[in-house]
Amino acid sequence: MKLKTGVWVVVADGGHGIVFENEGTAIAPELKVLRVYDQENPRTHELGRDQPPRTVQSVDGRRSSHEAPDLHQVAEDRFIAVIVADLEADAARGAFKGIAVVAPPVALGQIRKSIKGELSKRIIAWIDKDLTKHPVPAIAEAVARAMED
Repeated sequence: MKLKTGVWVVVADGGHGIVFENEGTAIAPELKVLRVYDQENPRTHELGRDQPPRTVQSVDGRRSSHEAPDLHQVAEDRFIAVIVADLEADAARGAFKGIAVVAPPVALGQIRKSIKGELSKRIIAWIDKDLTKHPVPAIAEAVARAMED
């Protein structure tokens, strides 16, 4: 499959996200930025408690701890959910016919879990790469090359 004119490309990870539209051709793609998402990555104590939660047994008073949640991963998952919700709304109003999703493995898995409805029908490619910090021409070239394989 080729990166046709009008196809959207979302490039995301846990802290950055960019939504593009291909205004070029399948041979010479030109990605235009539609939206940019950024998330601050504060220190753990700013996100919440960094100590594991504790419970006390009611019978003998023994205490035990639970595994503490990874607060950074929770923040990244919420960030991905915001991007997916916006894309779901775009798909529902018919803003695009096809979309390619580019993300590293952990973010790609979270995106797959979050997607439902109309957006799932419009995905034309899943690309397992971290391209959020690359320049736009390099992203266009990498996506076009990955879609040809």
